[in-house]
Amino acid sequence: MSASPPASPDPQPEPLGPPTPRQHTAGRVAAALVALEALIVAGFAVFYLVELALGQGQDLLVVIMSVVTMVVFVIALSYTALGLRRRHPRAQAPAIAFNFLMVPLGIALFPLVPGWIGAGVLVLGVSTVVATFLMGRLEER
Repeated sequence: MSASPPASPDPQPEPLGPPTPRQHTAGRVAAALVALEALIVAGFAVFYLVELALGQGQDLLVVIMSVVTMVVFVIALSYTALGLRRRHPRAQAPAIAFNFLMVPLGIALFPLVPGWIGAGVLVLGVSTVVATFLMGRLEER
């Protein structure tokens, strides 16, 4: 009997080939959609600051903490968009996680705001997740 060599306990996956044009396009779309989300959140932060400057904010501490939270999200989404644009493998997870959370938010918005806003949030979230998945699996660098 011939003994076969022992299997390696940690086989290395085969390297991925270069991305297809469709994967490049999906990555650009995903990056653009995440950048759009960052701009929208930044717009809300500016709106809150204008309301505060005009003296229409109800509670100073709530408004300030809301703006700080929005700025954190703007920074995170901007960094994620840049990572998607550069096809960095660690950018896909936060993009998908954030946009999965957009789905219940969009559904919850329907009774509160005009329907086109809720539909826009849903479409933005779902299309970003789809574009991020269509980028394909990205290799670790």
